Amino acid sequence: MNNNNLRVYYAHSKKTYDSAKEKDELAFIKSKYPKTICPNTDLGELNSMDSYLKIVAWSDLVIISEYFGHIGKGVYKEINEASKNNIPILILRERLFYKIKGVVVVDKLDAQIKYAKVII
Repeated sequence: MNNNNLRVYYAHSKKTYDSAKEKDELAFIKSKYPKTICPNTDLGELNSMDSYLKIVAWSDLVIISEYFGHIGKGVYKEINEASKNNIPILILRERLFYKIKGVVVVDKLDAQIKYAKVII
């Protein structure tokens, strides 16, 4: 399957919604994977996290982005859903994609910003 046909889910912090970072990353990802779904621009507010996880499970690839070197609990859950369904996961760092080796929870009390760190 070539990149043009892959259904890609872009998992990123709500803190970056409607920001220059989000627009730049999304444009870059879509230049490589045209069928990228951005929860902010393509889905909006859904009724529960489970609604987003169903879309992750339907995807062929998940690309994640960090917020100040960390991920929040929502992105963490999206990574777990992709892993559970054997969906490849890449992390975008400085316009390069890396396969992730794991995720470590670092602060369970900070669900939005410093919940976990990604290991590549």
